[in-house]
Amino acid sequence: MILFLVVLLSISYTSAATDAFEEYAEDSHFIASRGNLPDTIDQEWKNTIVDCWSNLPDSFSYYKFDEALYGFASNSEFIIVELKSECKGKINDSRIDQLYQKIEAHCEENSGLSEVPVVFMWAEDEEDLKFEYDPDAFEKAKNSSWFVASMGTVPEFADEGEWLEWSEKIHEARLIFELQSYNPSNGGPLLSFGFKKYSGYIEVGVNKETPDIVNDSSLNEIYQTIDEHFEDAGISDIPVVFVWELPAQTDEALEEEPPSMEKDTSQTVENPTENETTDDNQEASQTTPGFTSIMLILCLLIVTRFIE
Repeated sequence: MILFLVVLLSISYTSAATDAFEEYAEDSHFIASRGNLPDTIDQEWKNTIVDCWSNLPDSFSYYKFDEALYGFASNSEFIIVELKSECKGKINDSRIDQLYQKIEAHCEENSGLSEVPVVFMWAEDEEDLKFEYDPDAFEKAKNSSWFVASMGTVPEFADEGEWLEWSEKIHEARLIFELQSYNPSNGGPLLSFGFKKYSGYIEVGVNKETPDIVNDSSLNEIYQTIDEHFEDAGISDIPVVFVWELPAQTDEALEEEPPSMEKDTSQTVENPTENETTDDNQEASQTTPGFTSIMLILCLLIVTRFIE
């Protein structure tokens, strides 16, 4: 009887896993599936799948896997790979196998999971993202009322592949610790720094409330720091747009706190002083000068009388 129940439960778990996998096969966006689902999908398995999915490359590196790749997802039971619908005429079993091998190798290396289950789907409601880069964005930025200055040169890309490769280089080298010396805490005007992928340039926000330190000298110095950093990553003459930016509201709130604290402190100091003075006066009014001496003499007289 026990053996029968074990077999029944095993079949039930296997059926549930298979149903979850085959549910996507009935979807009109379904392309193919690869890998194997376990007989039992428990929390440990779900954690492994999520870990595998979270370690897959981000959008800046999709082109390394396949230019048809639209995105990765997961339902915590298996990996879901969405492909661009514009590539429908180019996707076949051989290409799916190649893409799966890359995903499997990545998951095995980072999560120790082999034969990872993957479902390939066409992306839903996809817009034509073939080439979203705006080559005129650098010039358009100069028309903004917040524009301060621009430096560097916008590269010309022959196709989407070149643009993606260039964008990934910038993304990988985006952390520039040397810029911290230009933060307001160090007397500089730098408030923000970020890469605008579809505009093709670095945007640097400088403090609008300190225009006296935003000049050709300081901007050139900041740009030189950025340019030298990206030179090491193989990108020369990096395009940068400087824009005015206001400090965050939280910073202003913090600056307003000290006066109110000082006021509270003064009140706290004054009140005990007044109370202390009042208490001293009360004690003084309740104490009669010489009273202690008179009582001592009376006590001595009484003692002398009893002795006699």
